[in-house]
Amino acid sequence: MKNLFNRFHPIHQLEKKREALVEEGKLPTPIAELLSEPYPLPETKLNELEFLVFDLETTGLDPKKDRILSIGHLKIHNMLVDISTSVHTYIKAEKYVKPEAAVINHIVPEMLSEGQLFDEAMHDLFRAMKGKILIAHGTIVEKSFIDAYVKLRYGLDSLPLLWLDTLILEKSLLRNKNDTGTGDYQLAAVRERHNLPPYLAHNALADSIATGELFLVLVKIIYGKSVPLLSNVYKRIY
Repeated sequence: MKNLFNRFHPIHQLEKKREALVEEGKLPTPIAELLSEPYPLPETKLNELEFLVFDLETTGLDPKKDRILSIGHLKIHNMLVDISTSVHTYIKAEKYVKPEAAVINHIVPEMLSEGQLFDEAMHDLFRAMKGKILIAHGTIVEKSFIDAYVKLRYGLDSLPLLWLDTLILEKSLLRNKNDTGTGDYQLAAVRERHNLPPYLAHNALADSIATGELFLVLVKIIYGKSVPLLSNVYKRIY
């Protein structure tokens, strides 16, 4: 019965897509390395997994015309946020800074002038993502910019990556089930609802740390003292 469950689970479907891409042997090196490790079984306990929480600061929300300006990420393992793994990268893209975006994320051209080249920064991100379950708050932004990059750079369609989304986890709570769309699900507002301290918003690394903390709190609220399985969390999102 367990094997039958695994075979039809969405994570297994992702694994089949990953295997198919790797077996073709035509992937560019950064993507082949990213997808080289099999995904965990759905019944794997969360405390046995490694997660990468990350955030992108961009010039806007349209990956067809906007650019990534900075990337922040860190790991969660043993269900603990590991600050020692924190990485914050500015990308050499000073000519793309928009005044209206700078008002929000406080990224100005001078901060990017000595940043990392875009391809190098993305390859570093892919290396950090390898073997990890990805977490973001509102994954649509991160997904869309990664999809746009691999399409433009390598001609590949959306990658079969394993994502969790703290925004959707928050919406899955019973008290939010009947929300008609008027609730505030921005990261700072959700953290405040859960009595988490304020933080420096719209900074890629700060947002990553804030999202990682929120993820652990939401898991605790939803599952209490029990040790949840990956499938339990995943089905709340997809």
